[in-house]
Order: sequence, then structure tokens, then C-alpha cells
Amino acid sequence: MSVYRPKDKDGNFKTPYFHFDFTVKIHGERRRFHGSTGERTVRAAEAAEAKERRRVLRSGPNDDLTLTEAIERYAREVLADKPGGLDTVIGLQHCERLIGGDRRLANITANDIAEAVLRRAAETHGRKNPKLVSGATVNRNVIEPMRAVMTRAARVWGVGCEPHRIDWPKLRRREAAPRERELTDEEAAAFWRELRADFHPFTAFLLGRGLRLAAALGLKKLDVDLPRRRIRVWIKGKGLRWTPISDADAALIEGEMKKSPLPEVWTYEVQRGREKGMRRPLTLTGYRRSQETALKNAGVTDFRRHDMRHDFATKLLRATRDIALVQKALAHSSITSTMRYAHVLDEDLFEGLNAKSRNSPGTSARKAQ
Repeated sequence: MSVYRPKDKDGNFKTPYFHFDFTVKIHGERRRFHGSTGERTVRAAEAAEAKERRRVLRSGPNDDLTLTEAIERYAREVLADKPGGLDTVIGLQHCERLIGGDRRLANITANDIAEAVLRRAAETHGRKNPKLVSGATVNRNVIEPMRAVMTRAARVWGVGCEPHRIDWPKLRRREAAPRERELTDEEAAAFWRELRADFHPFTAFLLGRGLRLAAALGLKKLDVDLPRRRIRVWIKGKGLRWTPISDADAALIEGEMKKSPLPEVWTYEVQRGREKGMRRPLTLTGYRRSQETALKNAGVTDFRRHDMRHDFATKLLRATRDIALVQKALAHSSITSTMRYAHVLDEDLFEGLNAKSRNSPGTSARKAQ
């Protein structure tokens, strides 16, 4: 019997909790079970592992687990302490609706998921917006959450589903070309005039650092290290990581920390009611509503929340001309994702080629000097 704490490639512990990993023979077949014990000490973790081993030997694998039960367990184990998990929760709700929450996870096939994809692709954004959902939305609502749940179920919970046998890339819908929208100077000025003043610092931080909205929104004071100019946020696919910030970012954060009597960094001032004048944590829904109102009143069209990240990346690349630096700032695991912004360098090259050359016919070297 052994328990361990998983480490990342740099040798740092990925979690404060010990994990278990054991193999038992069930009906003549060896099955592996591993996952988190939820315990921080070796003794408690070993007791949790022994309890899980007895449960497996007594009840067998979790092949009776329904999709609803799997979703609830996944939410508890994976999403509970994960900033930015709202999109995954929404996707899982769609999966439960489209496939059926009472279906056994072990019996869900690639065809079931393909049918769910087709059904989701035929749906609109609602009565007020009859436009069909995009391919990216379908993938985010069905393919990605189902793959995540089934993979964890097979590898950690010992469920007899086989996600490795499903050709996930072929089930994905084609996505539109990536956006590279950025605010013009005129749009930015109008937007700032319309946005609530107590939302300015957080918005300035988003535009100045380029983090994903949900990750930045959940920043806690204990995850701020001002002397070292860094903050700890949830990086997609990597977990909690320290990431550098600029002096300007540090000044924004320091100012908001002084205003906030709460553990959260980013707060707003209640405008009316019994709590008028008090500070409350910024929420995704509240910020989204305020931002959309400001954009509408400013006359800015076709600009989405995630475009703030695109705006940051485009301006950073234009200023530094360093695609690798932009990759690191955005925490992209592959530079392929960052290359979508390379058009900025192409634009600069185009302007340079069209500039009048020193060696153009009719221009003497002496005049050019």
C-alpha cells in the first residue's frame, strides 16, 4: 500500500493532497484505480486508500455510475476549487440534457456523443437570438466536457468506459477562423466613459495583462506577491501557477487590495439598498452585464469579453515584435496558438515594403542621406 503527492515536470507538488494508485483483479481482469484521497497526511491518506480498496473489492467497478452521478462527482472533485469552471459546468448541463442523465456512463458510445453534437448544432442561442450556435460552442458544450468526464471516470474511478477508443477529433465541429479584434483609440475612449468607475481597475488589469476573465476575476489576496511582481492564477490546462505582472499591474492590484476588506482583490461598490457603499466581490455575471452595457452605450459593436485578451496580445506583439514573449504572456502551451497574432508583424512588413525606398529609381544616394 502506498500513497503519494503528484509532482509537475519541475518537481513541484501539484496539490497538497495525497493520491492513491492500486490494481485489483475483478472477474479475472486486472483493473487499476487511482485518484485523490482528499487527505493531507500520509496516515489519513493510507486509511482513505484502504477504504477505497475495500469498496472496490466489495462492490466492483463503478460501471453502474450514471451520467448525472458522474457529472456531480466530477464537479466536486475537479471543479469545486477551480476558477473559471463555469463554462465546463454549463457544458456538462448540456451533455446531461442531450444524452440523458440516467444513462450509464459505461454504456455511452461514440454514436451517442455524435448524436448529441448534431442536436446541439441544430439549436439557437434562444428566442431573442435565432442564430445557430457556433462549432466552437458545440465543441465546448459537448465534446470537451464528455471527454474530460469519461477520461477521469476510466482512469481514476475505475468505470468500464473506454474514452481512448473514441475518435474525438472526428466528432468535433469545424470552428470559425480565430478572432483578432482590438479596440481602436476612439472605441476605447468611448468605452471608458461609459464603464462604471469602480469597474475601471479590473478592466484595466484585463487589458494590461491579457489573462482569461474567469482566472483573473477569482484572484485572492493570498495569491498576490507584490515584492516579486507576480500573482498566482489558474492557467488553463496547468492548474494554479505564479505568473509575472508589470509595475502598472502591481499598482492597480495594490490599490484594490487597500479598498477591499474581503479576501478577494477585485471588488465593486454597492450602489443602492441597505448595503449601499459597501464593497462586494466582483462576479462574472455582474461584470459581464456592466461591460456589455458600457460597450452598447459607447456604440462599440462586435467586441466580446474574450476579445480583451486578443487586444492585449495584438498590442503586446506590435510593441515587442517577439512572438515567443507573447506566447509566454498568454500561457499558451504551444506557439501554434500564438501564431494567430502573427498578422501584426505581416502588417508592419507590408507598411515597410510600401514605404519609399532609399534606392528607388530617381532618388540619389546623396538626397537619401
